[in-house]
Amino acid sequence: MSSETVIRIENLCKTYRVYNRPIDRVLESLFFRTGLRQSGTRFREIQALKPIDLEICRGETVGIIGRNGSGKSTLLQMISGTLYPTAGNIEVHGRLSALLELGAGFNPNFTGRENAYLNGTIVGFSRSEMESKFEDILEFSGIGDFIDQPVRTYSSGMFVRLAFAVAIHLDPDILVVDEALSVGDVRFQNKCFRKLRELKEQGTTTLFVTHSSELIVRHCDRAVLLEKGAIHTTGRPGDVVNKYLNLLFNNDEGQVKGLNTSVETIRHEENGLIADRDVDGCSLRPFYNSAEYRWGDQRGQIQDYVLLINGEPAKSMCMSGDRIDLLLRVIYTKKVTKPILGITLKTSDGIVVYGTNTRERNLDVPIGSPGSEMIIRYSFAINLIGGDYFISLGLADDDEQKDNLAVDRRYDLIHIQVKADQADFGISALNMAMSIDNTH
Repeated sequence: MSSETVIRIENLCKTYRVYNRPIDRVLESLFFRTGLRQSGTRFREIQALKPIDLEICRGETVGIIGRNGSGKSTLLQMISGTLYPTAGNIEVHGRLSALLELGAGFNPNFTGRENAYLNGTIVGFSRSEMESKFEDILEFSGIGDFIDQPVRTYSSGMFVRLAFAVAIHLDPDILVVDEALSVGDVRFQNKCFRKLRELKEQGTTTLFVTHSSELIVRHCDRAVLLEKGAIHTTGRPGDVVNKYLNLLFNNDEGQVKGLNTSVETIRHEENGLIADRDVDGCSLRPFYNSAEYRWGDQRGQIQDYVLLINGEPAKSMCMSGDRIDLLLRVIYTKKVTKPILGITLKTSDGIVVYGTNTRERNLDVPIGSPGSEMIIRYSFAINLIGGDYFISLGLADDDEQKDNLAVDRRYDLIHIQVKADQADFGISALNMAMSIDNTH
């Protein structure tokens, strides 16, 4: 990745006028053209993007994430030149190829072939140059004979296959993708991201919008979180995703601080859990990750855990295939009507290996009453290849209107290291046997 800036955004704003009645738009235009003074307010202004400053370097892959209506698509459209800003400046250095919302840039009455040539002509390629690229476009899209059918007859999956194939074969210095890949199937998505990695190695800058936090962590060098039209956070993908999840599931922003841990003596119960309920036992445990991300309304608290490996208290890394028992205590300070307890296991780069919760398992969880507590046990075999993994734990309240309310979410709470005898690759340890028969 180079330090050369290819996209520079300064004080960028976008404001829309929303008219009270359709006729008000016409009247506003007439008053503007004639220079006559308006009588009354015919519209209200909505600021889709507030002043934004952002620089993106050559070869960088930047993911933009945010809730619906945060301004993600508006920003990409202005970078791509399909939408003009109300104020501010955008500098783009290099050939830009954009894959925006489904349908953008394609004439539905033209065939796939005609649209491919048309898009190439728009960015400056001659017909002979497009002819040399066309077979690669067709092969990557995989739509076969449909290439000579009007694109209005295409399914959404066929459309995005062709649109992406065209975009990446126009030799872009900058590639802009707005959520379009979510339409394709998983196999095609994997194919697309392999191609994006190839382009990155060639120095292509990629800027894409997605609601998938996993894609942000897996594929991006940097992430930008937009909230209400402004940049909320920018930085490491994992950190930005945590901020995004905080906004998505919790109304009160900010990381929750741990309970009091300044005690001189700590007693343990027979099951190994700390006897003192005022202590945040999690922060005192082996494998506790001090960089955990914690939030929630704290009506209940994940107060302590005990991690066992093959029935013994965990003291060092475990071996692939070991039996893990995780004993967890939750303490309620206020009423939680429908508690949900969940666990997620992730790789060090944020890829989810496994997750489940009591709601998905249809387990009957008692109401959390103030002053009460609950203990839950997770037991599983850690059939993973060697590496670093993180366990996240969560307590939520099942709300009919909002799906679930974060009560105490502790992301990447436990850091465990898995050792394996074989240097296999992937995630899952299948304990595969390999043999070679004698050949003659």
